[in-house]
Amino acid sequence: MSTHLFTHFIPSTPLQAAMYFIEHKSGDATGMLPLLGTWSIIFILILMLYKIESYKKKEFILLNRIHEQQEHELDIQEAERRRIAADLHDEIGSSLAAIKMNLQSLRYSSVHDEQRATSLLELVDQTSQNVRRATHNLIPPHFETTPFTSILQSYFSSLDSRGTIAFHYYCNAYQHHFTSRQELLLYRIVMELTHNIIRHAKASEATVQILFCPDYLEIMVEDNGIGLPAAFQQGIGLTSVHTRVRSLGGQIHTDSGRCGTTFIIHVPLSCEHAC
Repeated sequence: MSTHLFTHFIPSTPLQAAMYFIEHKSGDATGMLPLLGTWSIIFILILMLYKIESYKKKEFILLNRIHEQQEHELDIQEAERRRIAADLHDEIGSSLAAIKMNLQSLRYSSVHDEQRATSLLELVDQTSQNVRRATHNLIPPHFETTPFTSILQSYFSSLDSRGTIAFHYYCNAYQHHFTSRQELLLYRIVMELTHNIIRHAKASEATVQILFCPDYLEIMVEDNGIGLPAAFQQGIGLTSVHTRVRSLGGQIHTDSGRCGTTFIIHVPLSCEHAC
């Protein structure tokens, strides 16, 4: 195979230059060596840059696929929450209402029976409230029209009236930078961290802050409990928190010890790439 045919199949500028010098300057091979060495280095550098760029493109495609898969999983979770909330409202809620009506329509032969029925009615009312609260947690009411900060304010106000943990909630001036779907993710993040405090922290006091800064939203959740056990750090709840934070293009920092746990989350206000 001639050198012309070889360069036809491998159209490399450095290689073509080298072949030219080999054909036309073969009498002075010693003088060509520095030039050939320079072109060889340039060729290797170009090849390395091309491979690096190719790897970056592949990594970008892979990260996009992972992001799309995470978004799909979050959509499935939300759809399942809506289904469970509908079942709670339609089936259990309706059954409790029917039980209450039947108890109220009964005639009692003694004061003792009436007192027992009154106790049952109170239990039915309490159960109905628990069902409504569970439904609210699964699907916040009027989420499409109500800021997530207002829904959280209502939730923490109800916790203060019935809980053993003193929750302090603070939010500065609300700013509408996020879509309804993104606000739902932010709501889920705060709720999951709050539920972890209620279930596992053994805390007496907790603070939740939602701060709209010029370039980012800061969520800080802290408690004075026993710290975060290692087993819970890899649990489903905190994993979903990390997934939602990444979906919003944000970052999360955790500091946990014997004096309590602090989560600090930063989410950029301009997150066109997210969700």
